[in-house]
Amino acid sequence: MFETYEAARLPALPSFEQNTTRWAFIAQSANKEWFYVTHQYFQDGDRESVCNQQFMIPDVIGLMSLVRSDTADAFVRSVQLVSPGWMNGTEEWRMEFLLGLIALRGDESGRYAYEVAGGGIYPTLFANAAQSSGKKIWSAR
Repeated sequence: MFETYEAARLPALPSFEQNTTRWAFIAQSANKEWFYVTHQYFQDGDRESVCNQQFMIPDVIGLMSLVRSDTADAFVRSVQLVSPGWMNGTEEWRMEFLLGLIALRGDESGRYAYEVAGGGIYPTLFANAAQSSGKKIWSAR
């Protein structure tokens, strides 16, 4: 979950939509994975006028909600998994392109594994279960 503080609120700019709030920073309240998503759309449906917007999404439910809203003129272009060291088997956070989202079955029901560029599956603890009995519920284009 992301959070911020009133002190981080930035003044509104005339060029930005009035229904948005700008923040100098956000914080993450948990040491867990999140998604950096690039959403692409064609301004006013004009395929020559390509726009990208980045979203920081804290959970699978939010990611899948955005993915399911894809249309021919507005769609998720790429997803990167941002994973803590305990998940990716290192001592550092990593940001890697997500190739697949896998729903785990059995004892791990309600949990997910993530297939990233380079062949890794996170959390590393569930890599075997993901390959043997997991169900891929999303794949990158």
